[in-house]
Amino acid sequence: MSVALFQRTTNYSVIPRAVSWPTYLLAALLCLVLLPSTTEAHELRPAIVDLTYTNTPSELVDSGLSVKMIVNLESLIAGIGPEHENTDSSQNAEIYKQLRSLGEAGLLSEFERFQQRFISAIQITDTDGGIVSLTIKSIAIPSVGNTDVPRDSIIHLHAALNTTPVALRWQWSEAFGEVIVRANSEPGPLDYATLLSPGQQTDVIQFTQPMKQSSWKVFTNYVMIGFEHILPKGTDHILFVVGLFLLTTQWRALALQVTVFTLAHSITLALGASDLLRISPSIVEPLIALSIVFICIENVCINKLSKWRVTMVFLFGLLHGLGFASVLDEVGHDSVNFLIALLGFNVGVEFGQLTVIACCLITVGYWFGKKKYYRALITGPASVVIGVIGLYWFLQRTFL
Repeated sequence: MSVALFQRTTNYSVIPRAVSWPTYLLAALLCLVLLPSTTEAHELRPAIVDLTYTNTPSELVDSGLSVKMIVNLESLIAGIGPEHENTDSSQNAEIYKQLRSLGEAGLLSEFERFQQRFISAIQITDTDGGIVSLTIKSIAIPSVGNTDVPRDSIIHLHAALNTTPVALRWQWSEAFGEVIVRANSEPGPLDYATLLSPGQQTDVIQFTQPMKQSSWKVFTNYVMIGFEHILPKGTDHILFVVGLFLLTTQWRALALQVTVFTLAHSITLALGASDLLRISPSIVEPLIALSIVFICIENVCINKLSKWRVTMVFLFGLLHGLGFASVLDEVGHDSVNFLIALLGFNVGVEFGQLTVIACCLITVGYWFGKKKYYRALITGPASVVIGVIGLYWFLQRTFL
């Protein structure tokens, strides 16, 4: 495939027929009505669990297994399960909002009533199936702050271990959602980090002898993470890809744009995850929203793919890669597995994006792509809807 696939003549004077503008206005008004209902929706992110084995006690650290958990405590207490993409899609959304407004003392009081359920939802077992007993050592709850932002509480648990070698499995209740599990050991660093689906159990983690995940295991794990970062979690990336689709229904041209987009964000993803390039999310996230707006404006103002489209997609891909960078950090990687993890993640992202394109082609492109009214009644109005959403996100991420 090459840039020659694109039409080199761009006619900016060809605007969709005037009769379609009432449709555009209706689409924009619909967005303005529906968008405010999403302002307080919090994405349900995976909890993060760090397991550390220590066999030499000190004044600060007890021997045994230390468990550090970073969780959205409010969503757990409210019973918002993994079947929901964000807190507002649950029937317990109001309970979540009330918990989110509580100070440290108030939320701690709620947790004390929830504590037994929380402990019983965690299951750490040895190789013989024996259950390891856990006790809560401490809990740190941040101040209320901006209630439009999820709050991460840190819970420390401990388990006394009397047997060696230490080999354990981690699992927690399916109702608590996804969890990232990372392992470490005082005798020497372990190469173990994985993202678990709701209710999934880890492999056996060997804490007292050398352990390394297989390259294939790392690759497939990150393919899954990359795919899920697009479907269903990457709403802004999905809308960007749909925006690309709206101007053309040609599969080869679309595949080229999506592949260029993936190659571009793999560059900044690698630089960001390696700490060679870091830009604050407060800058990156609004710009990602603006990239959606730009694509949609182009869709409305021109009627053919320009020769500059691939270049613009590449530049926007560099921007979106900075938004992806924190994913590798959260799951964890070492220098040996970094390239494997990066490759797997990008393959997963590419599959996710191509799946979005395929769905668009099957549901819309195949049936309506060659109709005379396609631009006037589908490309234009849909671009307006997506553009308004992108503009709303830009304003929200910049000023709210």
